[in-house]
Amino acid sequence: MEEEIDEHFIYRLNDNGSGPSLLIKVCAERGWRMYQGYNGGEDRWNLWWRTSAFPAACYKALGDWQFMNHIPKGGSICRKDSLSRLLRCMRRIYGSIYDFSPPCFHLPLEYAKLVSECSRLRRAEDGSGSNVVWIHKPVAQSQGRGIFLFRSVCEMRCGSAAVVQRYIERPLLIAGYKFDLRLYVCVPGYRPLTAYMYAEGLARFGTDKYTLSDIHNPYRHLTNSSLNKSGPRYAECKDRIGSGCKWTLKQVRRALIGRWGAVEWLVWQRIRALVTLTLLAQAAGTPPARNCFEFYGFDVLLDESMKPWLLEVNLSPALAADCEADVLVKQPMLHELFDLLGLPMRHTGLSLLQGPSTQLANGSEDEEGTVREVSSRVETAGTRRGPRWRRRRALPIHCVTLQAPMADKYTDISDKNIAMGSLYKSSPETASESSDSQSTSGTVLTASECMDESWRGGYATAASRKRMISACTWGNGVRWDRGIGRVGQWVRIYPHTLPDDDQQLSMEDARESVAHVSKLIRAAREVVKESGRDIRAPRDSGRDTAFEASLRKKLGYGSNFEMWLPPF
Repeated sequence: MEEEIDEHFIYRLNDNGSGPSLLIKVCAERGWRMYQGYNGGEDRWNLWWRTSAFPAACYKALGDWQFMNHIPKGGSICRKDSLSRLLRCMRRIYGSIYDFSPPCFHLPLEYAKLVSECSRLRRAEDGSGSNVVWIHKPVAQSQGRGIFLFRSVCEMRCGSAAVVQRYIERPLLIAGYKFDLRLYVCVPGYRPLTAYMYAEGLARFGTDKYTLSDIHNPYRHLTNSSLNKSGPRYAECKDRIGSGCKWTLKQVRRALIGRWGAVEWLVWQRIRALVTLTLLAQAAGTPPARNCFEFYGFDVLLDESMKPWLLEVNLSPALAADCEADVLVKQPMLHELFDLLGLPMRHTGLSLLQGPSTQLANGSEDEEGTVREVSSRVETAGTRRGPRWRRRRALPIHCVTLQAPMADKYTDISDKNIAMGSLYKSSPETASESSDSQSTSGTVLTASECMDESWRGGYATAASRKRMISACTWGNGVRWDRGIGRVGQWVRIYPHTLPDDDQQLSMEDARESVAHVSKLIRAAREVVKESGRDIRAPRDSGRDTAFEASLRKKLGYGSNFEMWLPPF
């Protein structure tokens, strides 16, 4: 048994072992070892990180001890045409709350509509439509490839499938430079939706000053760092911006708060709502998936009135370390992401990966309350794969042995000093809620409870409810229907609060979820209107604390509501 516990956590990168150097560095710092079976020699790994989506067969063979960084159908919002369709549909249903994406046309299908709209704008009485700028984006490209601006359809170069959007002509500028925000979002599950956003992020600047008199210079209008780092002024020390093309969100806050005051606080709440509403747009079409998570990069642009606009969502955001801002943001972000997901620092032994101690199926515990040695082969009576029930295969010797589902009820936690709680980094923000969060992250659902017909959570059949409940409880003991509120700078942005009854999953329909987000935005506006009038009020973290207390009071939320704000 000692030999098994000393085995290292095995991580796998793509299909050939190549991946971002920063990700490899973080994995090495956590004591993980690189997968060695890329030539087909072995199939033993704990975490598979892939840039593109996984084949469906990979999900069917996923073991309790294995984790993957993509959810089935979790990338629908990452294609520009699919994102536009989803948001257009949600806007028709829920109205102006989804008005955070510019008007969009899909080519070649909507070419005639685009021409008609351009003609209508040219005929506008005020003449403002004659100089409207449009932006052309290929649907399946990244890093700024294939993007260009134009004023007349005659200038447009038609090629592969693309989207054409109304260009946001009046972006917010800092020292004359255009910028957008790269925000990092983690979704451990869509059924029910559980979403986290990292408090720190990046601002990406164009390296030439912004002007509409030159729409063909990409360094003025495109903020992709992969493009701008090849520009002639990338290394130049630019006014206020400095060298390079990136800031942290902390730097952005300090630049904006002096000019905008309380409105600056409100814009972050609107960004939180924008991210949540975008995830809700694809939640209904995403099946339950266990031991899978999605890691997104949201690109958001602020216009001159401080309204946030969603530009696109990236399935596998870049993890390169091109500058100091990258290292400052991404390295701790990855460490805290793995802590959030309950992945260990080094080993895969039972007491280190599974979470807070629980009873085994046969109730075998010693007198001191610790779990006795577990066999390396576990028979699970309810693992469904395909049309027949079958026993799970034996675990590889280096992988963790997990317990079978419990018999009749949720398992109470008897020891809060081991496993999952030790993985979460201690901080003043998390200390006050550690008792509640740990007690809800390690419980296990039972096969009998999954089939209970009296349970009502929005699914029509017992089998579908069982799949959803099973997806909420990962093989390492983490329960995502009772997701912890905060780990490091990863903050739960949805659900806003958790139900008091631990026996019932929080499963809402989309209408209820959108209503909760709308309520949050209304309350945030009221807080700013009421509390932001005093120009003598402090513009620091003390103001954030006062606004947070006022917002909690208006919403009627308790201590498990988490406020998302970039650091000050």
